[in-house]
Parts: sequence; structure tokens; C-alpha cells
Amino acid sequence: MLSKLVVKLYSLLLEIALWVMLVVGFAAGFKLQGLLGGILGLIIAATFGAVFLGGLLVLNDIRKRVTALEKRG
Repeated sequence: MLSKLVVKLYSLLLEIALWVMLVVGFAAGFKLQGLLGGILGLIIAATFGAVFLGGLLVLNDIRKRVTALEKRG
């Protein structure tokens, strides 16, 4: 029971971390260079998030698919 709660919380924390990373990237770029800097900061933050958190998201997706397969068969 507790382990399932931890896994769900982990998924939620990954999602929140990605959104916070995007907002911070946009805000930092906007503060430094205006709207174009904000857009560039958003792109850089998205790339950074994909590189460093993408593997964890893939593992999370694999876990969800395996759980779905276990329930089916």
C-alpha cells in the first residue's frame, strides 16, 4: 500500500518538476532579455528537462504499461 503511494507521488513530483522548470526558464529568460529571451529560456528549459528527466519519465511509463499488462493477463 505504501509503496504504491510512493510511486504515485514520485510520478506527481516528476510532473511538477517539469512544469516548474519550464516556468523558471521562461521567467529567467524574460527577465534577462524580454519576450524573446523568455521564449529562448523556455526552449532551453524544455531541452534540459527532456535530457535530465526524460529517462525517469520513460521508466515511469514502462512501469505503468507493465502494471496494465499484469492486470489484463
